[in-house]
Amino acid sequence: MMSFRMATLIPARKVWAGGLAGVAAATIGTLLRQYLGLDIPAELIAYAVTGFSSAVAYLVPPAARDAIARADTMAREFGNSLPPA
Repeated sequence: MMSFRMATLIPARKVWAGGLAGVAAATIGTLLRQYLGLDIPAELIAYAVTGFSSAVAYLVPPAARDAIARADTMAREFGNSLPPA
């Protein structure tokens, strides 16, 4: 079994944005059903939440911290691939 260890416990900005967008979309869908009496099927709300949260996560640019961490990882991998001096 392969174990996975996150590089940091703090999620990337894109992950935060996608998660918050999903919560907002679900809340809006529920409010529309309960308080405005709109007959919106639960499946449609689920599709909207999935699409909206994915679109937001895709469109939000990565934070500078994320780009620096990625560049550091790439530099370390390159340094480890060089033959010993």
